[in-house]
Amino acid sequence: MGSVSEKKDFLVVDLEFTQYTKPQGRPSGFFSEIIEIGAVKIDGGSLETVGLAHHFVRPRFYPRQAREAMEFCMITDEHMESAIEFAEMLEGIRGMYVPGETYFAAWGDADYRVLAQGCRRHGLDNPVLREDYLDMAAWYKWEMGDSYTTGLRKATEEQHIDTGLLWHTAIDDATNTGKLLVRLLADGWDPEDFLTEARLGY
Repeated sequence: MGSVSEKKDFLVVDLEFTQYTKPQGRPSGFFSEIIEIGAVKIDGGSLETVGLAHHFVRPRFYPRQAREAMEFCMITDEHMESAIEFAEMLEGIRGMYVPGETYFAAWGDADYRVLAQGCRRHGLDNPVLREDYLDMAAWYKWEMGDSYTTGLRKATEEQHIDTGLLWHTAIDDATNTGKLLVRLLADGWDPEDFLTEARLGY
């Protein structure tokens, strides 16, 4: 495996967003709106955390579904008083992510899909290249040789990560995902091995 120091930095992200899962009554044109972002930047060489960001994001299109998601995520009206706009969130991502030089890492594939769709609906350019996206859940499944996808909390337990029992906000989940990432990298896991296989359609 290649040296970690030769590889990209990592922007580990967790997004909370609205969803519609009921069998009927889906609003016309509905899409998931991001209401919270947690992000941790990790230096690819030292594996040290070099940046943190946590923001609530103001939804603009589907207020009822936003309210339901806020209640589920325990986001209060007081939290939303400090919320930023979607475009401002994108600027924050641009400040921590360098295309081609930073992996945009998250647990699962939903975060990239929701980000990309949000950009389309807001009429804004997606700052994140698809080829920089690292689905850590799929990577973990591939490395472990599992036939199923492991949840983030179970993966941290399997790898004996000290999460401090913090599982609440997007920054908590991004931080815990980052801790797991650092452990995997320190153990010699190389995301490029997985991404190469994925591109070949493993």
